[in-house]
Amino acid sequence: MAKNQKEMLQRIEETIKTQEEIIMDMIKKFNNEFYQHKTNVLEDLEHIKNQQDVLKISYTVNEKKLLDKIEKIVIKKVHEKINGRENEILMKIWVEEFKDIIANFEKLKKVDPKEFKIRLKEITDTIEMFKSKILIE
Repeated sequence: MAKNQKEMLQRIEETIKTQEEIIMDMIKKFNNEFYQHKTNVLEDLEHIKNQQDVLKISYTVNEKKLLDKIEKIVIKKVHEKINGRENEILMKIWVEEFKDIIANFEKLKKVDPKEFKIRLKEITDTIEMFKSKILIE
């Protein structure tokens, strides 16, 4: 009976050893597959980052082109609208400027005399500039 127990114990030990080897092989296989998967994911991630960089550059270039085109169209449309009416438009702008000057002049009366003199000089210079432009045109 002792011999049967030894044989049974030996078979159990062999079974355990075999199961340990199988489990270790499964763990190694899992680790290898996991490492390969991780490597693939990192490669894919790097590829995606490169594509993202290309898209950012492409977007920036296209955005610049679009803004340039919009600017040209706006300039063209503004030019079409004001063509031949430059003097009229300038006069409207100058009238508005003069209204601002007059409104500010009333406020300036309440300012310190030195400050008033400086502001009055600025107003005079602005009026002179408008006069010279009117005479040129």
